[in-house]
Amino acid sequence: MTNLGILAACSIVVLLLCLVTPFDALAGTRFISYLYVEGNEGDSSGGHAALRFDEEIFHFQHENFGIIRIRRIDSTAFNHSYAMLGNRTIRESRIAVSEESFVLLRDGFVKLVLIQEAQLDIIQTLRRDVALFELLLKQTHGGNRREEVSALPLKGVGYFLSDSPDHLQPSENSAVGNNIAEAHPSKALSNLRNSILTTYGERFIEERITQAIVELRTLGLRAARAHLTEISRDIYPKLATSAAISYDNALLALVALEILQSAPELRPGTFRSLDSDQFSITTKEKLHLISFAQQLEGDLVRLVKSSRSDWGFPFIVAMARLASIERSLASGRMVFLDLFPGNVVTQERQTFRGQNTLPNIKNELQQVFMKRREEFFGSMESRESDYAALELVGNQLIEMEYAIASGSAPRRISDAPIPSRSAMRSDLVLPDMSEETMKLELAAARAAEKEYAATITRLYRYDLVRRNCVTEIFTSMNSIFERLSSATEKAGQAIPKELGREESQNRLGGFVDAEHGLTFIPFISAGEVDACYSVVSRQEWPSYRSAQLSDMKKRESPLLVFLRESNTITSTIYRPAQGDSPFLFFTDDTILFRPLFGVFNLLYGLGNSIIGLVATPVAGPYHLSLGLKGMLFSMPELAFINLRKGSMEYVEKTP
Repeated sequence: MTNLGILAACSIVVLLLCLVTPFDALAGTRFISYLYVEGNEGDSSGGHAALRFDEEIFHFQHENFGIIRIRRIDSTAFNHSYAMLGNRTIRESRIAVSEESFVLLRDGFVKLVLIQEAQLDIIQTLRRDVALFELLLKQTHGGNRREEVSALPLKGVGYFLSDSPDHLQPSENSAVGNNIAEAHPSKALSNLRNSILTTYGERFIEERITQAIVELRTLGLRAARAHLTEISRDIYPKLATSAAISYDNALLALVALEILQSAPELRPGTFRSLDSDQFSITTKEKLHLISFAQQLEGDLVRLVKSSRSDWGFPFIVAMARLASIERSLASGRMVFLDLFPGNVVTQERQTFRGQNTLPNIKNELQQVFMKRREEFFGSMESRESDYAALELVGNQLIEMEYAIASGSAPRRISDAPIPSRSAMRSDLVLPDMSEETMKLELAAARAAEKEYAATITRLYRYDLVRRNCVTEIFTSMNSIFERLSSATEKAGQAIPKELGREESQNRLGGFVDAEHGLTFIPFISAGEVDACYSVVSRQEWPSYRSAQLSDMKKRESPLLVFLRESNTITSTIYRPAQGDSPFLFFTDDTILFRPLFGVFNLLYGLGNSIIGLVATPVAGPYHLSLGLKGMLFSMPELAFINLRKGSMEYVEKTP
């Protein structure tokens, strides 16, 4: 081939690479997106804001206990929650940044999440210290008075033990294992016990129980002392092991050994299944479950001799899963541990306005369940993470079936729960501590909890103007840039704020200061971003109702669509979610008729308020509060301002 031919061939290859390679990759450009979410009735009636890094979103929310908290969420889940269920249009401004700036900002926000979560966990730990010393004092000082006896919740224990009976009095020689109810032994746990005894000796469990009781009695329990001077948005908090953590770990280790020794079956009501083909298991799947159970048993044999102080809880959970797998193999269908708390009361179906959506949600869950089944049973190796994912969706599907059949609203569950059914136990092993020492530690625990909680509240206190979902985004970004600038300065020198401004201008094309002016308002902040930063494109994600209206107008007469869908009575799109205020007309897609529609909405809210007031003695204040809420969000419409758009109880999730 001639040189000319080689040159032509290379040119064609380069051209093809350019066609198939995204420009962003060639240019080395990354994007972060500022998201402005339109307002709707509720906590974010003035709108909301978030920052997106690829498929990961960070945003700040006002929590019930008065602080502003950073949250991290998947982009698809965020869009579904706000644009679909929340029925709120999302406007996205894409900001071009370098790879270095992208990583710098993303890692900075991840750090904020981890620090704040750890700080809030410390508050809970300090509160547990207070509760523990209060309980120990009651059992030490008031053990002879029945009304003084209190109990400690033990995670995971509820799968095997019930709550301590009311008449049970703690004694000086009490041991938790002595109170395990007699039950038919579990073959799976009996085999586990035999494997452990074969591996470590016939007296291993007895010796470990004795050792655990001695450890509980000799624990030098001290209330945790938090380092208040180190509480900062930028410093990961430190906390020495607390009294509650030490006591819980030692007690759970003892309980785990006692359960292992008795090898009881799971308590009735702590496991769930469905009589359906989806839960049936084939012979091949049984072999896979047997293999997984053997793997689990091997893990437990090693874990029981762990030197870690916190081995008891995972050991109990794994035993419970082993017992549920035993039931699966015996029944020929999947049996899962119940992941829901045992004391949750469901609300009656008649108060659940989204009852007609339950079959649709059930269909979605069935599809996800079959996918998780395939991932677990189709894998060459038995992974506990795959089983946990199947266990979670199985619980959700069973709960939905129960809600549909029994006439109750489905209970909600977190996305990544660990089986932790608790049991309240008052039959505790008390440490060898004097009453005076316990009182001193209780006082120290109360002081530490109060001071730490007050400091955290001051650090993250929510303020509608000075500290909200908008201001925290820009404050966080600017702080990241300021710290970066300070790294090049000499130690001990004050760092001018202008250095952070310069860094922002260099990396984002501009600087947004949310501490002054009206930038704290979400829709104004979106304009500031467009004006100041290197925004290369803008995109709008329409609300669920807007998208449906647009699609309808392509197939039907726009006038017919407007007449039918403009009100909540004849609308085929809107299905009100629980907590939506009553209203007649939508005003978000019309300006001319907004004041007129607002009058009708105001009167409709007033009528519902009157009806709710009359019904309050029988039905409570719920309907009255909704009516008043409807009136409140109708008033801005009289001045051509729309806040309420209505939200959806259910919208099918898109893949």
